[in-house]
Amino acid sequence: MGKERGITLVALVITVIVLIILAGVTLDTMIGDYGIITKAQEAKQNMANAAAEEDKLIQNLLNELKGIEAGEGEIEVPKGTIEFGEVTWSNGQAEVSILANTAGETLQYQINGTAEENWKEIKSGEKVTGLYHGDEVHARLWNGSIASVNKSTIIKDEKKPEVKVTVGEVTSNSIVVTVEVTEEESGLVETETYQYYLGEALDGKSISNSYIYVELEQETQYTLTVKVQDKAGNIGEESIEATTGKILVDSRLTEGKYVWYTDAYGTQQKCIVLYGVENTNYSSYGIQIITADTVGNVTLGSSDFNTSRNSYNNAIAILNAEAENYRKKDDGIAEVARCVGSVPDNPNYDGAGMYTTQFGGGYSGTLKDTDNNYVTDWEQMNKLKIYNRGKYYWLASRVVIGNSSYCYFDMRRVNISGSLGTDALCYVYIYGTTNGYTSSGALRPVFRLKQGVKVTSGDGTFENPYTLAP
Repeated sequence: MGKERGITLVALVITVIVLIILAGVTLDTMIGDYGIITKAQEAKQNMANAAAEEDKLIQNLLNELKGIEAGEGEIEVPKGTIEFGEVTWSNGQAEVSILANTAGETLQYQINGTAEENWKEIKSGEKVTGLYHGDEVHARLWNGSIASVNKSTIIKDEKKPEVKVTVGEVTSNSIVVTVEVTEEESGLVETETYQYYLGEALDGKSISNSYIYVELEQETQYTLTVKVQDKAGNIGEESIEATTGKILVDSRLTEGKYVWYTDAYGTQQKCIVLYGVENTNYSSYGIQIITADTVGNVTLGSSDFNTSRNSYNNAIAILNAEAENYRKKDDGIAEVARCVGSVPDNPNYDGAGMYTTQFGGGYSGTLKDTDNNYVTDWEQMNKLKIYNRGKYYWLASRVVIGNSSYCYFDMRRVNISGSLGTDALCYVYIYGTTNGYTSSGALRPVFRLKQGVKVTSGDGTFENPYTLAP
């Protein structure tokens, strides 16, 4: 029993000794020259030194960026001010002034960028020109080394185009408008510039400032709106009220249709629409009807040369006056009558000067020259195939036929065969011989209808002509 206690005590002593040894090793590891704590403190100091060095390097770099050399002291950033003036526009371009309060620095600017090589110098108060909507103008103060932070402004067109709409010609089914626009800023868009509305509905788009609203109802008020867009997207508009008129003439009165017309002598004349509503010259011609057959007989000229010359020179007025005798005045149907072959919208237009070729007897310049008055009616009659009546009839137009020895001064006519012909009224020979002639022919009066004439019956055929009423 005593022996076992001795062994236990020895073991305990050995264990204590081992623990003391291990504790010493641990303390040395923790706090010795190479201990963990010592090394941690050294690492902390090294990191602090590295951070200080890094801060120093960053500061040096910043100093270099500011144009500062070590030991020379800091150069101050310009402290002036920059302001932009009011943007003004003219003919689609803008300009803006740049105002600066500086202490010797240079004012610089550039457009749509800040690249170092693109800066340009400008004096305070001067304007940057040639600008467009959306351009960005940058400005800075520069002292040769560094610059202040950029100040910039964006050029904006925020003004709507000014639109003025004017009503032009109004008919029973159409209205013409013209548009005047004031736009000094970004300018108008180049396609579909004008948008034309009928009420709330878009009626058409165009690059033209003139527009015709068509297929409208007669005697109806419409709201017409025109919208115009500029290149900045601003839309100007104006609305107006306009009312269509009464039907000016029945739309059934088309070329080639037959109508009845009772003339001044009480005779019911079968007539043909010579110029109708579909004619491209309707606005100046109106609706014109021509007798289907010839009427009356008109003699021009005389065996006396001077009398015949007077008849020849005044033949157009004479023939038109004879045609006018067939118009029933104040019947509400026809407003004027003329001889076929005269100018449709200006019947008494002469269209000829004086013939100037010198002949014996001093007659040069005393007789009217050739004219082409007949062409429009003649081509229209041929188009409608209504020229051949199997009779002679006059055309209110002259022609001169001759050579270096003689001249015939003729009036145009349509022959029995339907061909174009002439009849001489005066003859002049180079040696001074003169003659006067008489010639006779029938008339084909042309009546221009009044506005508002309408069809009351008939179907416009040869067998059943339209009947007209005011």
